[in-house]
Amino acid sequence: MNQNKNQSDNHQVIVIGLEAAEPALIEQWAGEGKLPTLQRLMREGSWRRLQSTTEISSGATWASLITGTNPAKHGMGFYHRQLKPGTYTIRKKYAEETATEPFWNPLSRSGKRVAILDLPDTHATEDLNGVMLVGWGAEGLNATQHSWPKHLLQETFSRVGHHPLEFWYQERPKTIPAWQEFSEKLLEGTRRRTQIAKWVLAQEPWDCYVIGYAEPHWIGHYFWHITDQRHPDYDSNLEKACGDAILRIYQEVDHGISTLLDMYPDATIIIVSNTGMGPNFSGQHLLPQVLERLGYTTGKSSNGLTRFLPHQKWGPYYAIKSIETIVSPKLIEKVKRILPERLWDDVTRHFLTMGNTWKDSLAFEIPSDYSGAIRINLKGREPHGLINPGEEYDRLCDEITQDLLELINPDTGEQAVAGVIKVKDLYKGNHLDELQDLIVQWNGNAPINHLESEKMGKVSGILPDKRTGAHMVNGFLLASGKTLRKNHILENAHIMDVAPTILHLLHEPIPEIMDGKVLSDLFV
Repeated sequence: MNQNKNQSDNHQVIVIGLEAAEPALIEQWAGEGKLPTLQRLMREGSWRRLQSTTEISSGATWASLITGTNPAKHGMGFYHRQLKPGTYTIRKKYAEETATEPFWNPLSRSGKRVAILDLPDTHATEDLNGVMLVGWGAEGLNATQHSWPKHLLQETFSRVGHHPLEFWYQERPKTIPAWQEFSEKLLEGTRRRTQIAKWVLAQEPWDCYVIGYAEPHWIGHYFWHITDQRHPDYDSNLEKACGDAILRIYQEVDHGISTLLDMYPDATIIIVSNTGMGPNFSGQHLLPQVLERLGYTTGKSSNGLTRFLPHQKWGPYYAIKSIETIVSPKLIEKVKRILPERLWDDVTRHFLTMGNTWKDSLAFEIPSDYSGAIRINLKGREPHGLINPGEEYDRLCDEITQDLLELINPDTGEQAVAGVIKVKDLYKGNHLDELQDLIVQWNGNAPINHLESEKMGKVSGILPDKRTGAHMVNGFLLASGKTLRKNHILENAHIMDVAPTILHLLHEPIPEIMDGKVLSDLFV
């Protein structure tokens, strides 16, 4: 690594990404003094909420943040299970397929030294002017573990070991000791991540240094119900044993940030979250039934996977959960270690959508991770399209929207759907056709076990998800540095604004393709 650069001449930007860290928890715990480093940075800098692209899916968020472009440009929707264009099948989409480039590429080309460590939705290229680590401890990996230089990954393993949850496959604990062990593994993973961060940061005065912490993402997904008494899985005994689990992860991250800032106290600091976290009160598991009852999706097919998994007529969401009741997570972990990664991805995604009736439907649900995602069977886009573009398409979207807005959660008496977004009205880009047409935003105030309306009748089903926390619409940005405003809470911005703002801090031009804008109100 190049250590010849004069540190005194270097304007250094350190970016710390906190995956799915909930801004409300940061605000609360920093205000109470439980996160002293973040509390100090709020006094010394500026804090703001960031609107996310979570409505598409969490898979779209990091790509939007690091490229400064919207999902219709970068093409990453729900990449774990994304519709393959020109088909009625699901595929996994990989980080190297992101259609727009991350902000560190132009920095690298201009001669600036960059270090990018374990950030989601990334892949390393050999022409990078710096170092890059991919997948050391990823919550949701969409690239093979690798690094640049190539020896960096193995050297990282030698220095700090592997992440305690490496290759872990969503095994939800069943006992209090198991929950405690899960929490301790995440804490240890956080500590090791900070060790990696310190080691690489000490190598040279990087122009742009980026480190991602995945542990807030993990802990939020699986531990949310432990303190949220609204959740049906809430258990007071579990709260007594593990009620501080999320706080402890945030505190360990806070300590890690302090360690890094002590090494370079004069650097400009950007701390950012791609999306928030809240209770997983989604109704997407019922959406295929709703569309079938309303006549938009046909249920006449009984071939393929439906012969083995009766829930498949309600969509791939139930199918994957049904598979997990037959095959244990431990066995899945073992099989994934044996099979080539791409073969596993191809076979499992194809298996999930065998026997679907999408080609015979006017509209159908495609996978997402919290919001509902509806695809119109459009002529000229789908291989057996039934709906004409233009007026007929818009009329069908409006009709579906009205039907969904009439849905009631009978357990609360409240409207179940807070809103429906037509994606083409929100985003523009060459990859728009890879995304859903309609986004269903759930009310989110209570679990949705039933949906009913006068037109549809009633459908029922319990959300079959091990994750009790789900991605929310807001991330955050905390910025501190000599040229930045102090002790300010600024108006909301967007995660797409992060990339151009970092480029501006490092005196680089903003690429025209970026949708985000420089957050000029951060500066003195």
